Amino acid sequence: MKLSLSNGIFSKLDIQNNFDTIKRLGFGNIEFNMKSIKKEHDTDVYREQKAYLASGLKCLTLHSAVFHIKDPIEVHQAIYYGKISLECARALGAPLVTVHSNVSKKLSQNVKKSCLNEIFNEEIKPFAKRIGIKLSLENLSLNSTGFGKNVEQLEEVLDVIDPKGEMGITFDLCHALETKVVDELLDNYGRRICNVHMANKSHQPFTERKPELTHFLSALDEYNYRGPITLELDHKTSMEDIAKTKALFDRLLKEY
Repeated sequence: MKLSLSNGIFSKLDIQNNFDTIKRLGFGNIEFNMKSIKKEHDTDVYREQKAYLASGLKCLTLHSAVFHIKDPIEVHQAIYYGKISLECARALGAPLVTVHSNVSKKLSQNVKKSCLNEIFNEEIKPFAKRIGIKLSLENLSLNSTGFGKNVEQLEEVLDVIDPKGEMGITFDLCHALETKVVDELLDNYGRRICNVHMANKSHQPFTERKPELTHFLSALDEYNYRGPITLELDHKTSMEDIAKTKALFDRLLKEY
């Protein structure tokens, strides 16, 4: 397993200071979060690419810009955000992009299905395939406005956008702990996990060994998971606690 840090925690910094801070903490791998870009414009992609290449960091994954549409008229915006995210992933050499369902949980089933088909099957998936980037669907948080927080909801999404089972799963442990579906998600998607968002509840850091943490890591090891363990922490997390979390995972991951 490869330890990585989501740069979204430093999204208030300009991109150069964002990357410099990550390097000072001793990380070599990152997940680039699109919220680090102030505006999702095409020209920003090349600015981020220049800063990234100068940083010496390795971008293992990218977290797509997210727009949970509440009305079909907004589909074009979700498509635009998705494509700009994929363009940024290509510029940064990230082989995998984490996506949300991009549909509101308040939409009716038929409207959700129509919107999912238009966003993913007609636009995002063909574009990702054309540029050689894998998509990975994330389980959402308890309070998310989006749809996809448990197996039932994820299956409804995947039945539309991934009937052949080709898409990966980004397992967010914080979200799964809050929704109390850790084992259920592991049982259903353990072999499809290709990215992990790692944090305790409320995106607080794990600074010491916890039973729920070692249980999860042991389960990943049983599935022969060797992908990123992406620390995705609340932006108020102190530098000291980030360093403690890194030290803990540097030790833990040697056991698996």
